Amino acid sequence: MDREFNQPHAKQFTELDMSFDRVPYDWESREEWLQMPFPLEEYQLRIAKVRQEMVKNRLDALLIYGAPGWLNGDVRWISNFITALGSTVVVLPIEGEPMLTTNSIFHSAPMQSFVHQTWIKDVRPAHLPGTVKSPQGIGKHVVSFLQERKLENAHIGLVGEMFFAAPVLEDIRSKLPKAEFVSGSGAYLAAKQIKTPREIAVMEHAGKATAAGLEAAMDLAKPGVSELELSAAAHQAMAGMADWIGHCMIASGPRSGLKHLYPSQRKLEDGDMVFLDMGVHYQGYNTDTARTLCAGMIGKKQREVLQCGLDMFEAVLNAAKPGVRVTDLQDLAQSIAENSGYGEYYWPTGFGHGIGTNVAELPDLHWQSGTVLQAGHVFALEPMIVIHGFGCGVIEDQILITETGARSLTPARRKLW
Repeated sequence: MDREFNQPHAKQFTELDMSFDRVPYDWESREEWLQMPFPLEEYQLRIAKVRQEMVKNRLDALLIYGAPGWLNGDVRWISNFITALGSTVVVLPIEGEPMLTTNSIFHSAPMQSFVHQTWIKDVRPAHLPGTVKSPQGIGKHVVSFLQERKLENAHIGLVGEMFFAAPVLEDIRSKLPKAEFVSGSGAYLAAKQIKTPREIAVMEHAGKATAAGLEAAMDLAKPGVSELELSAAAHQAMAGMADWIGHCMIASGPRSGLKHLYPSQRKLEDGDMVFLDMGVHYQGYNTDTARTLCAGMIGKKQREVLQCGLDMFEAVLNAAKPGVRVTDLQDLAQSIAENSGYGEYYWPTGFGHGIGTNVAELPDLHWQSGTVLQAGHVFALEPMIVIHGFGCGVIEDQILITETGARSLTPARRKLW
């Protein structure tokens, strides 16, 4: 036996470099790899808008929380950072440069974890719990930054407070007992609700990607084709135009009245109602769109329900413009449902929702909302008829409020009957 294998086990290994900067992530190292959908001036404009709202709400700093998927929109909008796992917090003081801290770190290497996609120079990595025995928390970095800025006694707003990881928030609160923590989401969402021309261009591209998926599924929706086959066609059409597919819900037959279901192996039958709901993610922005149709021979009730959904959508789209109240548009949709004989199946809480880097944000379109539409608002419009055990009549598009009216950002057919 070779003598070297008789040595103590630990001596067979090189001492490993466990530091975060084993591959440098300082700004000078990151800058050459920087890749963003917008120029830096766009993000500077966003910070200026947020700070205007902070002044109105007497906030000294914001803690902007992000988590994977649909919970990363607020962080992405201000920083362009992608939270792939774990948690991220961007600290935005009322003055000076922001800081980003995250435990969304692959292999203890920030440079393998999307930090090269953020313009924020001050990035402070933490360990992801479960990857090391005694993780360094992101709360520690937040506290250190606030102390450096003399904000230990500050009025601090929390953005995304409903989803803020409890251990992170508790760590921050316990170490800053004199700070006052309040909701900052209202101020933040108000600053981001009017989309800029650059944002609208990105969202229009995302709308075209989603429309491609809808068209592919609608073309294939015939008796004998499975829901999974429709999903595959939609994915293939969308994948070449988007970062990733956000969701693809397909339900047919009696199940279509349940709306949001993942596709199954069930094959469409003649006369089936079919519900399609799809969305992509592109350069930080989400889409949420829907179409309803009938496979094969269409019956009287199917036709009426589908036509009612289309009539509501088109009437609201034609009436929407700056200065119009959302409640008036809701009343318009409901009146059409009532006159069509389907008033009892009108779904008031399904009228629509603002959309952008979050799948639901301002403008607020909840039932009897006080929102007055403004140019630059973008929202998913989806007035709907839902009949449990039968199906739905609903068209959903992203709608942009222009200076003179409204237009769809989802160029897919609406009527297939």
